[in-house]
Amino acid sequence: MKVSIVAASISLLASVQSIPTPSSVNGAISKRLNELGNSGVKVAFEITVANFNAAFNRVSKRGVASDSFVKVFDNAVGATQSAGCLGITALSTYDVDACASKCLANSNCVFFNLYDDVQSNGKIHKCALYSEASTMARATYYGGGYKTRATSAISRSTGYKKKSLQPTVPRFQSLCYGSAAIDAPPGSTTYMGVFFTFTSASACAAACVATTAYNEEHAAVGHTYQPCNFFQFYDVYRDGVLFQKACTFYSIPYGAKYATNHGAPRDGHTYTIGESCGYTANTLVGVNGLATKKAS
Repeated sequence: MKVSIVAASISLLASVQSIPTPSSVNGAISKRLNELGNSGVKVAFEITVANFNAAFNRVSKRGVASDSFVKVFDNAVGATQSAGCLGITALSTYDVDACASKCLANSNCVFFNLYDDVQSNGKIHKCALYSEASTMARATYYGGGYKTRATSAISRSTGYKKKSLQPTVPRFQSLCYGSAAIDAPPGSTTYMGVFFTFTSASACAAACVATTAYNEEHAAVGHTYQPCNFFQFYDVYRDGVLFQKACTFYSIPYGAKYATNHGAPRDGHTYTIGESCGYTANTLVGVNGLATKKAS
């Protein structure tokens, strides 16, 4: 886009009596691994910060959850830690659909978190079910360990919530991308701006509609104007903490293949994206992002 907006065991708990509270890890996993390497302590498995960064920067595209879910975040470095855990099960493969099926089979499940638990003897694909929806801000369990060595670490953490929890926006259809924002093709003129003042998708939608009306009103008869046919609403995280909500306008709709903006470092901070969804107007105004004002 034209401006940089963020310049994204076989059964551990078969029956749960209480909410699992895995040991927390102080600081980011990269800092933790650096400290271990500098101390000369032999880590339980060979892994470097570079390896982690390379793995974490690849967006998980290994499957799509059923039509009953929307993606909240993906490729996170931590597993979800929040209330309402219904159990954590190991899967034979990293399979989003399999984890989604387990959630659907549990009447209390509304959110699931699929991730890899990388341990000294390999990795375990874990599927955690929750009775409460969560966000990337709560993906804060980075793996188990002791003061002197790391024993496990988390990778490819992806969260999905039931579509029934996704707010509906009148006159718009939504598609969620998880931890990525739309990046319009180079040279395109469809990007119409970003706003950080709206706190809900509905408010963002209202502003999108108002923008179309304003542009039409101020165009001369027979001249073209740019309508807002698509908007994106998502959370911006700074150093893993929710920083602000973003609302971006476009004159044409964009599909998931254009959701390639996962954030970036800026001014000494790392900005990432979560809870990202795009909304397309049910009735598109104009053609190819331009409309002609007609005489009233």
